[in-house]
This record gives sequence, structure tokens and C-alpha cells, in this order.
Amino acid sequence: MEDKSGQERFLDTSVARSLLLGTQVYKQYFESQFADQPLYISNYVLLEIKRSYLINLISFYFVLHLETINNIGDAIALWSNRFKTSELKAILQLIPQLFSTHQLNFSSDQDKEKALSILAIYIKRFELILRRKFNNTTIDSTACARALVPLNVDLKNPAEGLKQFASEFGDVKTCRSKCQIDQFLLTQYRTEIEQLVEIASQLPKNTNTRGFINIANNLKEILATGATACDCKRCEKIGDAVIALDAPRQMQLEHTDSSFDYLCPQINQPHYKHPSENRIVINVSIDNSES
Repeated sequence: MEDKSGQERFLDTSVARSLLLGTQVYKQYFESQFADQPLYISNYVLLEIKRSYLINLISFYFVLHLETINNIGDAIALWSNRFKTSELKAILQLIPQLFSTHQLNFSSDQDKEKALSILAIYIKRFELILRRKFNNTTIDSTACARALVPLNVDLKNPAEGLKQFASEFGDVKTCRSKCQIDQFLLTQYRTEIEQLVEIASQLPKNTNTRGFINIANNLKEILATGATACDCKRCEKIGDAVIALDAPRQMQLEHTDSSFDYLCPQINQPHYKHPSENRIVINVSIDNSES
């Protein structure tokens, strides 16, 4: 779909996260696209960034905090062996931004304590930037309780506040008891979801459609099973659908994921798909080599 100039921009998680954590070239691409326009996200997008990045930073903090871990290098080694790809990615995005900037020695026992202090400051600062960099639509028809878990960190004793946040954010049973994802999916947008499931059933499964079809299969399970199928783990699998359905229709949804190419037209949500980070970085490199 063509970009409509002058239309307010609502960012999917992929774009919001790239503006915060992408390569310099990718950040510059988005900054040129948005040209100082106000950018909007929702509580649900905040949730996804907290879940995919912030909570992993906190987990890494406590790995580094272990008495049996003597230095930054050991913490990274343990993390890379222990955790799945998405969690490893979060820390790989962190290291060049943080530890290298402060010229910490990854083999030094003494620099472990410096790293813990720097990491706590970064976590607190990142959460603050996340809330202040973008405008919040204040629209959240799911009433996601996890998105509202506060991060209160006293830098004199950061472990306590970080542990409290991780505990409350991870208490998916309590958070689910407070949210309205079942009404959102099974009542408010039931007709739209039935149509999305039907569309997916007619599509061939390939690289472009795979994400959308996986989302539709989870939506189909929710329709068949009811509210008991609506938990935080399932919600994570259908995040793009939740974001698309709850996006303000007067705004353009900015994204990089192909699933929105199938989600948005059906619900009359204006949208624009941006090139991937790899494509932008490679194209800039080619342009520079030819100039």
C-alpha cells in the first residue's frame, strides 16, 4: 500500500523497536521517512517491546549477578548456551551499545560490578525513553495488564526493583485475570477474525504468507475453544493481529512484517510495509560502493 503523506503514523513493534535499537543506517532510513512527524504506539506495542527486549535485559542482569559468574564474558557465554535465539538477539543488541562504549574488560572480575551498575542505569533509561519517545494512543481494547506493570528501580539497590518488575510481568495468571483479550477476540472483533481465518485457509503457505497463516491458525483455535485458549503465550503468537485490529483506523500502520499485508486490507486499516533492515543496509552499501 502506498504511503499517504500527512497521515498520522502508528508504529508496529518492528518499527518502534528498530527506531530504538536498529543499526544507524536503519534508524536514518526511518527518520527520513517520518521527518519529525509525531509517532504513535499503543500499550500493546509497549508490552511487546518489554517482553522481547526489556525483560531479557533484566534476565541477563541476574545472570551477570550470579556469584559463580566472575566476569562479563562468562555471563555472555552462559547466556548464549542457555537461551533461545530471540533472547540471545536482545543481548547482542545491547553489548555494542553499552559495554563496548564504556570500554569494559570482558575478562575482568572488577569490571563485572561496573557492568551491573551500567546495565541497571541502561534498563531504567531505556524504559523511560520507550515511554517518552512515542505518543501513546491510549487505546487498548484488550486492557493488557502486563503492559501496565511499572518499573521502579532505585539505582542504589537496583536488583530489588528489577526483581519486582520481572516477577509481576511474569505473573501471567494474574495479568490474564485482569485483561479482556477474550472479549476483544471473541466478541468485539469476532466477525473480522472469522474472515481472516477464512482468507488464510485459501492461501498457499510460502515465505510471505507463513506468518499470517500461523496467526490465523491460532485465531482458529481460539474461536473453536473459547476464552480458555486466550492466555499470554497464545496472545504472543497473535500479536500482529491484535495490533492491527486495535490500531486507530485514521492512522497509517507502519510495519515490516508481511502478516500485515493480509491483516490490514480485510479490516480497512491503512498500512505501509517498510523494507527490512538487511535490505536497507545492503542497498546503502551498494550505493556507497558505486559512488
